[in-house]
Amino acid sequence: MIYGYIRVSSDKQTVENQRFEIERFCQAEGLKVDGWIEETISGTRAYDKRELGKLLRQVEKDDLIVCAELSRLGEACL
Repeated sequence: MIYGYIRVSSDKQTVENQRFEIERFCQAEGLKVDGWIEETISGTRAYDKRELGKLLRQVEKDDLIVCAELSRLGEACL
């Protein structure tokens, strides 16, 4: 499975730019996103309290998580 992960910090931000960048990358690499995870939450919040935590618990060997920037994963994962 290939997951596209999008996080914005506030409801004033939009997900379109991140989705575009992920789709552009995947197209260039011949990949297809199977599922999208989008959330509006601060990156300083613990990853296990976010949708990201749920995603990390369900991914299996050889699954990919694609994000527009590493900073979108937040401080907890870096």
